[in-house]
Amino acid sequence: MSGIIADRVSAARKYVLLDEYVIKVVKAGKVIDFASGSPDPRLLPKEEVKEIASRVLDEYGDEALSYPPSVGLRSLREAIKTLLSKLGVSIPNSKVVVTSGAVRAIELASEVLLSSDSYTVAEEPTFSPALYPLYALGRGIEHVLLKEYRVLDVSALEEVISKLPIKLYYTIPTAHNPTGSTFSSKVRNEVAKVVCENNVVIIEDDVYRTVLGGEAPEPISAICARRSHTYIYLGSLSKVLAPGLRIAYMLVPEELFPHVRSVAGTELTLSPLTMLIAYEAIRTGLLLDRIHRLSREYRERMRVLKDSLSDYMPDNVCWNEDAEGYYVFIKVKGVNMIKLLDDALREGVGYIPGDAFLHKHSDPETARLCIAKPNSEEVALGVKKLAKVIKERKKL
Repeated sequence: MSGIIADRVSAARKYVLLDEYVIKVVKAGKVIDFASGSPDPRLLPKEEVKEIASRVLDEYGDEALSYPPSVGLRSLREAIKTLLSKLGVSIPNSKVVVTSGAVRAIELASEVLLSSDSYTVAEEPTFSPALYPLYALGRGIEHVLLKEYRVLDVSALEEVISKLPIKLYYTIPTAHNPTGSTFSSKVRNEVAKVVCENNVVIIEDDVYRTVLGGEAPEPISAICARRSHTYIYLGSLSKVLAPGLRIAYMLVPEELFPHVRSVAGTELTLSPLTMLIAYEAIRTGLLLDRIHRLSREYRERMRVLKDSLSDYMPDNVCWNEDAEGYYVFIKVKGVNMIKLLDDALREGVGYIPGDAFLHKHSDPETARLCIAKPNSEEVALGVKKLAKVIKERKKL
């Protein structure tokens, strides 16, 4: 098929390498899964969703099975605004757009804002699948390496912006994927100052705020909004309701909303049925209750993960003690974590090699551990298994 496939598709593999590793871990069978970022199936509200879906069909009838509004049902958009206010998110003069997943929101933002000569800047490491639409529709992506894989160097960000025609800055400032870091209020204010002064639009991926129960500093987008600067704020219900419903959202300034609506109207990717289920989950208080209960559960799993790393790992392993949410990014000096994965799977534990999140740099001595799927007991056992494999490789 030489000459038929677009060049950008061939280059896209580095952005889907994460999925390839997740599939590899799943195919390994009964292993403790530190690879997947999907919520623990045992925590999904199957009975609640079943009851809500039945009620939605009874109460809303044809509306639930019809074509959707391009930006989402008004009732759900208003409910999301109310929910966010309870989670510490208040962005003045913003409009909500419902999307089929957070990456779809990034696609919309890219289609509206990026030109073929525009660059995007993102952290390094970062959530790779989010970068593909930014890469495909722009000129390229530059990266700012997080110091010690945890701290954003705002001066380095400013330097990149000063050298290239940067249009967008994609960031995950809360419970960062893959490092687990949360940017301080000080850093967020510094970032807002840089993007506002240089006319760069921030795409703030804040999907993990719900995992923390809303316990995070004010969004950078809110700071930008107060300065009358354009922003894109992203969130999702996948981690706290059900990923199969495909409900995410973006908040944009009022003046940007018509342009987003125009582009969204070319692809009707939403489902009124799942939007109404999400609306009812918010209206009845089910979702807010789940957010608080799940944040306690994941906080405990994270505590067990870090305690177990301290208890079992050899002295050539280090990690971010401040990590929260789903992820910890570990550095294993002298061990290639890409090559170690097969040994780990045979021992009964899986993870994602850190290079799946790195693009400008390479560091095969890193890995992401995720506590979304394993419970606390499985987390402790998984770390023990992984430590055993690392110690055996260290002896070679």
